[in-house]
Amino acid sequence: MKKIWGAPSLALALAVFAVWTVFRIFNFDGEHALKWRVPLDLKIYVLAGSEVADGQLLYDNAYIGDLPFTYPPFAGAVFTALSYISDNWIIILWQLGMGLALFFIFLLVFRERGYGFHPVNWLLSALLTVAALACQPFQGTLHFGQINIFLMLLVALDFLPKHRLPGIGIGLAAGLKLTPAFLGLVLLFQRRWWAAGISILTFLVTVTVGFWVIPDASDFWMRAIFDSSRVGDHTNPGAQSIRSLMEREFGIEGGIWWILAVLIVFALTCFAVYIACKRRNTTVAMALTGISSCLVSPFSWFHHWVWVLPLLLAILLTVNDWLGHRLKGIFGAQFAGLASFVVMIIFALPYVAKVVWDGTSYQRMDDAHSWGALAFTGTGIIFIACYALTGLLDAVKKRSA
Repeated sequence: MKKIWGAPSLALALAVFAVWTVFRIFNFDGEHALKWRVPLDLKIYVLAGSEVADGQLLYDNAYIGDLPFTYPPFAGAVFTALSYISDNWIIILWQLGMGLALFFIFLLVFRERGYGFHPVNWLLSALLTVAALACQPFQGTLHFGQINIFLMLLVALDFLPKHRLPGIGIGLAAGLKLTPAFLGLVLLFQRRWWAAGISILTFLVTVTVGFWVIPDASDFWMRAIFDSSRVGDHTNPGAQSIRSLMEREFGIEGGIWWILAVLIVFALTCFAVYIACKRRNTTVAMALTGISSCLVSPFSWFHHWVWVLPLLLAILLTVNDWLGHRLKGIFGAQFAGLASFVVMIIFALPYVAKVVWDGTSYQRMDDAHSWGALAFTGTGIIFIACYALTGLLDAVKKRSA
């Protein structure tokens, strides 16, 4: 079993950063994730669940302002449970549950990377969960009361535990929000054909449940699913798919150039996932595929990018292990702990939350109308491309050896 090099210095750095993050959030003059209120999107989930509980149509009108319910019918059926819970309990269960889900995902990453469930990893996972509030995708997920972390946990259960689910997690997550179906790509590269089949079967079960419970389920599958404008406006700086980036920054509204860009990213993703699976690095395979799903989707909000969180932990662990085996003595180990933390923070800079550090937030970069506006989405492409490049370099080295 691997060990964390310089665990005391790493834990101290994370603790200081987590305290600083919470301090910055509570001193932010504006809306933030830690305010006690039912978040906007969670309100829509509750209202949609109430409509279903009353036997009403789900897709016939907007719920708050001009915001409709954009998820598959199965999600509406699941959200029915929220209609029976008071506002205070909804806030507690949803937001605390989101934090616990992320904590568990971090723990699973430690286990999958060979570190087991050592008590130190529990502490580091807890500190990482609080520190993740500085990451815009997690901050946004909590701020809007989104479902992203729960979906990532369902998918992670198909990949990271010792006794993993056989595709059920991906099927359920896709039934709730379609895009997680893209993670089935990892199952194919792992040659887990049975799990891939079960994920499809599970998804079909969710579709059946949706038709059984939701009166206008066919309206979603025949109309709403093809209308990306229901999800948001591509010119909004919070929209972070390739499609949105191309329209907002270059005035390219879909078409052949978007399709070409998607095909290139998809090809890079396939090669990167192939390399990750070959190296048995399931965390990176899952995270890069999740990021790719945000890139190639016709529309992705910034808070859909929660997949960067397990990737950042994987980067930290890789740097920590590499330095730990090369630096001798207690001071070398503690340096490895601090250095791995610093490297993780550097890679996380494009995703920093505005409430924590406005200077490098994607909103500030977009307001500047500079190449910095590409940092959020562009870094996701760089992650995928660079990992694919490491596989290519490995192949060249083997050939020349």
